Amino acid sequence: MDDEQILFLSDIFPTGYMAAENAGIREGDTVAIWGCGPVGQFAIQSAWMLGAGRVIAIDKVPERLAMARDHGKAETLDFSNVNIYDALMAMTNGRGPDSCIDCVGTEADASATPDSMLDKVKASVYLGTDRPHVLREAIYCCRKGGTIS
Repeated sequence: MDDEQILFLSDIFPTGYMAAENAGIREGDTVAIWGCGPVGQFAIQSAWMLGAGRVIAIDKVPERLAMARDHGKAETLDFSNVNIYDALMAMTNGRGPDSCIDCVGTEADASATPDSMLDKVKASVYLGTDRPHVLREAIYCCRKGGTIS
């Protein structure tokens, strides 16, 4: 193996694997993963390794979604043109995923959501809040008694 290949084993793969492991994935579980960058791609692979029966990847970058579909064998949702909660409920017969994993890192694209705008107003008058949009969405979407990682 060359240095480029080994580099992924020392940082990005363990991060994605640990996110999947912390999600408590059981055999046959449905897992939703927000973020299809490098960490998300490894979380997708790790979810399968840990026994997931279904993996749903969420992002808006077409190339990342294609990689999740083609290499990760995940179902994909583009959050720029679909309501994630409604889509996940439809895909899971109203139950929600068993595990939800946040692999986003930073949230550059949540700035136009109503919650984000309200947070900005609160912060501007020192009623500050720092509520990550993806984490909040994952909590909302996950089935009752499910796991967030």
